[in-house]
Amino acid sequence: MLKSAKEIKYLAKAAKITSAIYRVVAKEVRPGAREIEIARSIEGIIRKKGLKRSFRTIVASGPNAAKPHAKVTERKIRSKDAVVVDFGVIYRGYHSDMTRTIMMGKADSTMRRLYGVVETAHKMAVQKVRPGIRISDFVGGVHDYIKKAGLGQYIMHSLGHGIGKKIHEGPKLSEKNKRILKERTVITIEPGLYIKKRGGVRIEDMVMVKRKGARVLTR
Repeated sequence: MLKSAKEIKYLAKAAKITSAIYRVVAKEVRPGAREIEIARSIEGIIRKKGLKRSFRTIVASGPNAAKPHAKVTERKIRSKDAVVVDFGVIYRGYHSDMTRTIMMGKADSTMRRLYGVVETAHKMAVQKVRPGIRISDFVGGVHDYIKKAGLGQYIMHSLGHGIGKKIHEGPKLSEKNKRILKERTVITIEPGLYIKKRGGVRIEDMVMVKRKGARVLTR
């Protein structure tokens, strides 16, 4: 779980590449575009860079976004959809993982509320990251905020995971994990909320645990 300086360098580079690809492709996420078109665009750029994808790219719009591991479809993005875009690259054997949710036009009040709570939970989690904290307490605190907002029933996965030579490594950011978070660990922070047949919101960044706080690798 503890990464060397070289490993952190490679992970940071993978994250930087992923962020740059997203900034290009985000402009293509608009009403009328198909999920599969955007996914192909992402993976086309990855191939042009001579790299491989970390995992099967996710572009999920509207009700498809209610599935955390949605498969890309031919569905056309519609006005007022929430669109979840989740992908990564492999750089020198090290993976990246980043998710953004884009709102099309003025989403309905429920989806806007979901986004606001997820965004706040994400910021809260990043601010709380530091070595020496018990993972179960850390995750529990973030989930308590979501539950107090009345949205706890829409949590469908852990708060994140370690990342490195594999896309999913230890530590798992779960309320059941009693381990202590350590310096030089690279993790994802990815709160998400999902309403069946309606839509979902997830925001994910890669974060390195520093001696004091956290360094966000994806931007």
